[in-house]
Amino acid sequence: MTPVDLLATGVRSYLPHLQESGELHDPVVGEPTQYGTAYHAFGNAALAAAGPAARRAEHLAHAVRGLDAALTHTGNPALSPSVSSISRGTGSVRRSNHRDFTWPPILKAYRIVRDADDPRAGEFAERIAAVDIEASFRSRPPSNWSSVWLSGEWIRIREGLSTRTVNDVDTWLGVFLEDLLRPDDGFFFEPGKPNSYDLFTRYHVADILAEGYDGRHRSALERLMVTGLERSLAVQLSDGSLASAHRSAGQTWTLGAQIAYFTLAAKHFRSRGDSDRAARADDGARRAFASMRRWQRPDAVFSPVENVLPSGYRVGYEGYTADAHYGSLALAFLGAAVLAGFEVAEPVVASRPAAARTEHTPTHRAVAHAGPYSVAVNADPAPAYDGYGLTDVTFGPGRFLQFASSVKHLESGRFLNLGMARRDEAGRVELDVMAQRTFTLRGPIEVFATATPEREATADATPTAAATASDDADSLGDAYAGLRLSAHADPGQPAGNPTGEGPSDFDYQIAVAVDASGVTVEEATPGLVDHRTLLIPYLRDPGTSTQTTVETGPDGVRLVHGDEEISITVDARIDATVHLPYGYENRRGLCGLVRIDLAEPADRISYRVSVVR
Repeated sequence: MTPVDLLATGVRSYLPHLQESGELHDPVVGEPTQYGTAYHAFGNAALAAAGPAARRAEHLAHAVRGLDAALTHTGNPALSPSVSSISRGTGSVRRSNHRDFTWPPILKAYRIVRDADDPRAGEFAERIAAVDIEASFRSRPPSNWSSVWLSGEWIRIREGLSTRTVNDVDTWLGVFLEDLLRPDDGFFFEPGKPNSYDLFTRYHVADILAEGYDGRHRSALERLMVTGLERSLAVQLSDGSLASAHRSAGQTWTLGAQIAYFTLAAKHFRSRGDSDRAARADDGARRAFASMRRWQRPDAVFSPVENVLPSGYRVGYEGYTADAHYGSLALAFLGAAVLAGFEVAEPVVASRPAAARTEHTPTHRAVAHAGPYSVAVNADPAPAYDGYGLTDVTFGPGRFLQFASSVKHLESGRFLNLGMARRDEAGRVELDVMAQRTFTLRGPIEVFATATPEREATADATPTAAATASDDADSLGDAYAGLRLSAHADPGQPAGNPTGEGPSDFDYQIAVAVDASGVTVEEATPGLVDHRTLLIPYLRDPGTSTQTTVETGPDGVRLVHGDEEISITVDARIDATVHLPYGYENRRGLCGLVRIDLAEPADRISYRVSVVR
């Protein structure tokens, strides 16, 4: 499936919900949600410009209707806001003003409609010129929302339809650059530090640059392209998705936004003769597309989340997520990339050199890659979104069976990661789960690597190459990339089990080594010897009609999902294995849990994760 094919299939999947008025209704709640109408209009406009020739006129007509409806709502703030959140439990809705998000798709759809010589183009230009952005738009810099309307307003200025000037844009960008948008870090520090809204904001700033911004902050935006590209490549997992961190991870718009951002970056660096950065940006776009094309539901709307379970299930959705706006947003990002020249002319890059990146205050995260494997570690997770420790382990593009984001137990609401739990006594007793605790880091997360791929990744190993406090992703050779953190459970912190029992004053360490043949993990509580358990929360059902089966063995388990097979082995004698296939979810779908109780007391556990096929 080519990018244009996916764009056309996805946009057309929403046409049954396009009203005569031009509004796009959500398939679950049956009315407009947030900014879906504007982004659906732009998706149709992109297909009118670059889609199959036989249907361009039809898509142009849909774009005109949608543009009319989006301008009506955006230009009149007195109209009731669209649905902005949906209760999974009851279907109740809330509303708030999200018009900020409609401005770029409105301006970009308008230009395509105008260039097609549509008879309503003049009318649309007058209506666009009449919009009062201070009245219609809720946010102001440095909010990520305002980066969206700002990118649209820059286009309006360039089109001669605004009373604002480049000096106004300079002032707005200056507020971003005072603190939250940091070119030296390549990061936008949204509260909570989500990887998703860092990407979202940097894309819209990059789009301002791509649209010809020539104000006094141009050099800062060009520096941000360099550092931002390095960060985006580092936090992109091997399957093309974005490393889990806070809200909106696992949304398909993050895949579309990566494609669009990497495409702009490739054009930017290619125009400057930087073929290396341009090629790496192209690789990132192709990886993201390999992930995005997995999430078109058969005979249903394109999924706004990274699974294809039915919309009404709302698996992987957050309260503010609905199909009409977040599915359309994902497709609109893809449409922007297509218009910027994105295409997949070469196979997706399935192997990467060993590399790692650590981030310290305020994110406290790290990622590592080697071959087809990626891992992400989060030492300061948001309690409502992720568990502590190893949040992601991925195995390359085109696969469904990945450890991508923490798994939630629906009854308790607690999060689980692949990783260690401890028991005060032998047997199938309550667990103190490390992923459910909070820890204070004893120092920055470290990076280490060796010249030969060894299986050991001990928590007290001496690093042979350190890359702490690195601004850019650091190449660590062809052997392996390793991450290590050491933390302390302060007295008074609750135990990670339902009873609240267990020690509260101990050290916790985790070391992860990634090489081209797999991932080795050691977790330890040095000096605290008791009984250990390995927890394996796994994706059972992403909605594809293929479900994961579990095969237990004397040294671990194998997870089999169609033609995919993953092996998890432990370096200790197993006492008992329990498989619980129901009652769990994550952003990728319905999940299960395997519990492996180890026989002998110890203060650590080592395990290996690798692809069998």
